[in-house]
Amino acid sequence: MKQKITLVLIGLLTLLSLMGGMPRRVFATEPPYVQSSAAMIPRPHLGYGIHVAPHTSVDLGWVDRLGMDWVKVYTDTEAGYYRNKKVLYRYDLIWPGDGNWDGLKSGVRARALKLVDLGVEAVEVHNEPNLQMEWPRGPNAWEYTQLLRIVYTEIKAVAPHLIVVSGGLAPTITTPSRDAITDIDFAREMFENGAGNYFDAFGYHPYGYNAPPEDAPNARTLNFRRTELMRELMLEYDLGSKPMWLTEFGWLRDPAEEGLNCLASDLSFAGFSWMKVSGQTQADYIARAFDFADKNWAWAGPMFLWNLNWSMLGPGVLSQCNHMRWFSILRSDGQPTLALYSVAAMPRRPVREIAEMTLVALDDMAVEIGYSCPAIIEVGQFQVRNTGYPGTGFDAKIEPAVSLSGPEVTVSPALATSDDVVTVYADTTGLTPGMYVIFINVETDIGGAIVSQNIRGYVVVSETFAACQ
Repeated sequence: MKQKITLVLIGLLTLLSLMGGMPRRVFATEPPYVQSSAAMIPRPHLGYGIHVAPHTSVDLGWVDRLGMDWVKVYTDTEAGYYRNKKVLYRYDLIWPGDGNWDGLKSGVRARALKLVDLGVEAVEVHNEPNLQMEWPRGPNAWEYTQLLRIVYTEIKAVAPHLIVVSGGLAPTITTPSRDAITDIDFAREMFENGAGNYFDAFGYHPYGYNAPPEDAPNARTLNFRRTELMRELMLEYDLGSKPMWLTEFGWLRDPAEEGLNCLASDLSFAGFSWMKVSGQTQADYIARAFDFADKNWAWAGPMFLWNLNWSMLGPGVLSQCNHMRWFSILRSDGQPTLALYSVAAMPRRPVREIAEMTLVALDDMAVEIGYSCPAIIEVGQFQVRNTGYPGTGFDAKIEPAVSLSGPEVTVSPALATSDDVVTVYADTTGLTPGMYVIFINVETDIGGAIVSQNIRGYVVVSETFAACQ
């Protein structure tokens, strides 16, 4: 008895006019992705964060002096240190080789509740799963996606506002031994297996290697702006509504500046020697990377510098030539490098990390029915999306506008939370032939401010018998 149609927008004065002419499709779309330029800087969106190593005697005040609003931590103890900051917690898990998935699920729920008690804002599920050193079974995008699905589902069951970030992928090539899988291929396989349904933000590690942060990306180059290729892939899989969190990035300072002759043959420096830059270059590139992301990547969320103080771990933990030491912006004696001064002094734009409501039609929001067969019919569906800061939910009241001459409209649900789908119904009993425009009002409170929007639909009552079929 119901037939979906496409309609021409004739204007609001057509409320009771008869149909005429060839209809056309009307639907809502996501805005196209356009990279910002210096002449079109996006609104503030970037968070400023840094990794802090556990088990060191570092002065925690450095995080404040650096102007960071985020900290990425690795232990419960660390999480408790930063009550005045937003905390991203790295949550490493092991694939349950014994098949004890129930144990994994209960463990994830308990861990989520503990992290909420500690004031943790976001969880990154594992780290660089496209590398064998982080996924010992050998990189496997399908396996990682299954783990991500379970962790996301269990976290949201007990802590729905805890932000879930997928494990940041390492920008790399696929090696002959497949102990590393290129980030683009790994992400594509994740998305093919439905990973996009199981994160609030996509994690990525845009290391600069030895190149300036402004160098253009291409598929054969590893550099900071390779991030843009990953974003294009997200858009290809309709994931443009989800932000990217840059959960690890940096440049490696040359150990020779402190009198160390770290050779490429040194196992702890192997594969990293070619990345080294001077301390001044490290300082310049880091500040320029933050600036570039702020001005050009409107879809980027918090950005975490690797790292503050791995340099201060004892030689029994890290050898003097271990590459992790030389990404640090503190020296081994706790004194600042040029990069620390550069980061502390760089300009930044504060961001309001709150939700934002957007109504998105999921179909034409239009229906045709015959005059001789009145009924309660489904007009269409729309989604109440949070297109602002992920993890911040809101409740919205859904109320159809009252029309004296149009159909009676109902919705389900009448109270929606962010990202819920609302179905719209219309009762055509007693209507004369014509097209009727209906409006559905949506209202919520975000950050103490009342936000009101509406979305429209169309009901056509036709004189033709075919519309009753």
